[in-house]
Amino acid sequence: MATDIREEPFSGWEALAIAAGIEERGIRFYRAAAAATTEPTAKTVFEAMIGEEHRHLATVEEALVAARGLTPVEEGVVRTYLAGVDGDLDPFTFVAAHSDGGAALAAAHRVEQVAARNYLDLARRSMDLQAKAVLVALAEEELSHDHLLTARLGGPPLPLAPETGHEQVARLTVLEAEIRRSMPSLGRVAQQSGLTPPLPTQEGSVFTQIERLRHLLLEAEEELNDHLDGRIQGLAVALQPLGA
Repeated sequence: MATDIREEPFSGWEALAIAAGIEERGIRFYRAAAAATTEPTAKTVFEAMIGEEHRHLATVEEALVAARGLTPVEEGVVRTYLAGVDGDLDPFTFVAAHSDGGAALAAAHRVEQVAARNYLDLARRSMDLQAKAVLVALAEEELSHDHLLTARLGGPPLPLAPETGHEQVARLTVLEAEIRRSMPSLGRVAQQSGLTPPLPTQEGSVFTQIERLRHLLLEAEEELNDHLDGRIQGLAVALQPLGA
């Protein structure tokens, strides 16, 4: 893959469209793996994984529903990125020449780990917080799939990602309560006539409340971003064996 593509930031639409392409490749992989292996347990697991990848794809597509559509430049970025990962996610590279479950399992481990690593890279570079959250969740699911494959079929598992973000969760819970308390009474403002109440309130004017709410929402975004960064860091630790 061209280095400049990996190093550039991605719009939310670019990152999610790339994720959709990775999931489609995962579906193709498991279909080929299920068709190629003659080992009954492996075939059953691979068929179940097809459903899991379809579930992932549906989640990504739902996040893309509100998208305005990719510009030609963004479409080019998506195509270039996916062309770079085709070698790692191409089912025929790993499976077509093998009918035994062991070879297919080794390929499945690699596909799940490569997908997770790509989702983390995309999450780090996504300029959209919602896309970042979806990508982190996808990376966590791919890692859980890798553990599922190990539990059902054997093989060396990756270490579990360490738990992170407890402090951010606590702060976000507090922020949520503050945001709820800070909601201005907009309906009462609409009934305002002249300088009679309720324009000034015990908490200040409604406009002061709106400004405070704006600051709280910005603070919440920063906390969410920090929380996602912590999860990314934990997942990266779990995925280190892939780069070893």
